[in-house]
Amino acid sequence: MLSFNAPLFAKDIISRDASVPEVVGDVLWVRPLGIMNTALGAIAFVLSLPVTLPLKKTGGAKEFLITYPYDYYFKRPIGEM
Repeated sequence: MLSFNAPLFAKDIISRDASVPEVVGDVLWVRPLGIMNTALGAIAFVLSLPVTLPLKKTGGAKEFLITYPYDYYFKRPIGEM
């Protein structure tokens, strides 16, 4: 068997500053959706309490429904998707 190995050049991901359209889209579109997503997650968390309390899974439900969306939408730098 012959194998053909050609040199491959992978481009490194270079951190760059966010462009103006990315920042504007993030602030005017993504972050408001994040507020709604986090609020809906909180509502779903409260509605799931009758199931999660007896199973002692409230921590996991809170993390999935409230903490992860909050961290994604509000703890990352503006313009970075």
